[in-house]
Amino acid sequence: MEEVAMSILLDKRELKKAAKELTLAKLTDVIETLNAVLAERQKEVELISQLEQLAKSQGFTLEQLGYKLNHDGLVSDNVETSDKVEKRPTKPKFKTINKENQYFYIENGQLLLLRTHTMKKGLQERGIDVMPLAKVDKKYAKQIDKLIAEATAQAIENFNSKVDAWNEWAAANAEEILTKK
Repeated sequence: MEEVAMSILLDKRELKKAAKELTLAKLTDVIETLNAVLAERQKEVELISQLEQLAKSQGFTLEQLGYKLNHDGLVSDNVETSDKVEKRPTKPKFKTINKENQYFYIENGQLLLLRTHTMKKGLQERGIDVMPLAKVDKKYAKQIDKLIAEATAQAIENFNSKVDAWNEWAAANAEEILTKK
């Protein structure tokens, strides 16, 4: 009986030892894999740095060459930022509001202009009818011009604020300066 108990104890110890070795082996594999990935990322950082230097020497930015920089922990230490290479804003375009192409809806007895077509589905789900200008009831005719005028004023205000942002960037980057409406 003692031999069986002793055998079981030895087997248990060997199993624990094997489990520790197995865990250590797995951890070693994980560490080796992580080190390989880290070395690969470091090579990428060095390559990006070389590309930046080459692009700068040729008078280009990486963005002009079609690259998007990912500023994570490794890259941010090696990347020099320049005031001139700030993100390019979207060039604003003024869209004239054509009354005949607008959609309207009535909520709480008041005629309202559909501002975006993404609103249309939500309004329809709530049971609110969205209609083109031709189907708007005649009793709302006076309100239509007022709504279009308000929307046009808002569009001009939005365009002008975007022009300010664009012109600030354009002046620093030798691009076209836009005029406000």
